[in-house]
Amino acid sequence: MGFSSLLNKLLWTIVVVLIAYNLQLYTKSSSSVRFEIKGDEITMINDGQQLKDSHIKSLSDVLNKNPQTTKLNAQLSINAFTNFRDFFSSLEKLSNLNELTLSLGNNPIVDELEQAKSLSQALVKLTKLHSLNLGIDSIFNNQSREIILSGLSKVSGLTQLRVSLINSDLSGDGLKSLYPLTELRNLKSLELLLVGSKLKEEEMKHLQTILHKLPKLNKLNLNLYANKIQIDGAITLSGGLFQQRQLKEFGIDLYFNNITANGTESLMGVVGSMENLTSLNLGLEFNYITNEGGVQVGKALSQFKNLKDLSVNAATKNFGWDGYEAIVGAIEKLPPLDNLELIIGINKCGLPGAELLKKALFKHDKLKSLKINFLENYVGDAGATFIAEGIQYQKNLQELKVNMNFNSLSDRGALELARAVKNAKSPKVVDFRVSQNQITDKGIKDIFVLLEQALPKVNQMEVELLNTALTNATRDDIELKYGKVENLQIRLNTIPPSNWE
Repeated sequence: MGFSSLLNKLLWTIVVVLIAYNLQLYTKSSSSVRFEIKGDEITMINDGQQLKDSHIKSLSDVLNKNPQTTKLNAQLSINAFTNFRDFFSSLEKLSNLNELTLSLGNNPIVDELEQAKSLSQALVKLTKLHSLNLGIDSIFNNQSREIILSGLSKVSGLTQLRVSLINSDLSGDGLKSLYPLTELRNLKSLELLLVGSKLKEEEMKHLQTILHKLPKLNKLNLNLYANKIQIDGAITLSGGLFQQRQLKEFGIDLYFNNITANGTESLMGVVGSMENLTSLNLGLEFNYITNEGGVQVGKALSQFKNLKDLSVNAATKNFGWDGYEAIVGAIEKLPPLDNLELIIGINKCGLPGAELLKKALFKHDKLKSLKINFLENYVGDAGATFIAEGIQYQKNLQELKVNMNFNSLSDRGALELARAVKNAKSPKVVDFRVSQNQITDKGIKDIFVLLEQALPKVNQMEVELLNTALTNATRDDIELKYGKVENLQIRLNTIPPSNWE
């Protein structure tokens, strides 16, 4: 009996140790999963954590224990998940869900058709959903994607939709998988991220069809970054956009699509007819739009009477003074703006361009947000002074971003810009860049003296001074003095003096 009792105790000890060990493993596994619950809202920020299928159960359990959830933000992309079906099964039980952000992209899923059906089934049951941000970047094929969006199309109350398909192959008939979106008859806001999706001019006929069949939207954002739609694609796309000319907010990013001046003319002809616009974001960078394209952009801008938020990115080769003057001149004549972003570098507009921008900023003197990217425009110290005067004239700034890299500045011009930052009325966020200019040790020290005076009123300030005439000793002094300031981030380096000879 004594031996048997001892053996039983030993066995129980082993069992307890194993249970504790397994519990510890589960705890460690669960602890690597991030989630936060606040009332009826759940946030799961787990993208890029190399999580595995074993972690899905922990996340699914969170959903199962909180069926009252009305808002869910589940960021699960860039992990090692192969099977989401348990998560989708838990998701479909959230019958009170109003807002959903679900990011699944870049995971090595298996049996994708079955998983697509499971996600589709879950979406169908979310009958109270009115806002969805769905990220399925580079994960489902055309058939599976269409199944998912067909389920989504049954959510009749959906009014806001964002679908991210970055690096998804949509060539050929791939865009047909998006046709179910046209059945969302109550949709008011749509954002499609079709970045690097192998779209060419012939695929634009499908996007045109979608834009034709969609209900009349209030807001539309199309991100076609890094595709190859070219002139004919831009013309076809314009035909679809014509059916949505009632828009109040419109954004389009066509970076590196080579639409040239002809494509720009077609596109701007439609944009200029959107007379209800209050917000416009034009991304035309590196499209070889030339001066003629710039003139067309200016002509479109001149049509707006209600615009409040404007972002124009026309940084492109073969684009010079005439195009620049047309755009900035049209901006000057607009009714007062609330927010302005102007990315218009690499056109060497020089001193006259800076003076014209100053006039535009004097007109729009109550901006809440001002972002100027004048990269490689060679405005010189006098031009920097003009721009600084325009910045200082602002009365309501909350956000200020100034990029004057590669502009032939010396200490004087850089100091004028820094003084403008110091004197600006009320910005809470500042991003100040004067890299690739011949600014000396003394100039950089004086810049930081000015910027330091602005720090008490700023929540966050970023300063970039790369490839200037800064020496190692002064760089070390500045990093020692300012490197640990809580609301200041600095980027400094030094280059050999011969670079400035």
